Amino acid sequence: MLRLSVLALAAALSTIAVFSARSSQSEPKQKDFVVLNDDGYGTSDCLSKETACGRIVADAWCESKGFARSVAYRPVEQGDVTHSTGVRKASLIESFVISCTQ
Repeated sequence: MLRLSVLALAAALSTIAVFSARSSQSEPKQKDFVVLNDDGYGTSDCLSKETACGRIVADAWCESKGFARSVAYRPVEQGDVTHSTGVRKASLIESFVISCTQ
């Protein structure tokens, strides 16, 4: 009787572990990066245009950070950067946020 209880408990825990692993894999990891306009590569010039150039630069940025591709990119808004980063507000002019995913 005790063995049956232990086996049933082990089977239940295994089932829960499998479903929990599958659900965590289905949610892709996403991260936002702030790209300053003075990065030295001219990325803000390309991101400011609504052309294929912006998508190419955003995808390349994400790939360089270990992500698969970009999901979106947009100009930085005031709430995107806190004072804890040490970035001057003046340097955020024409800067962009790139959202990357796995």
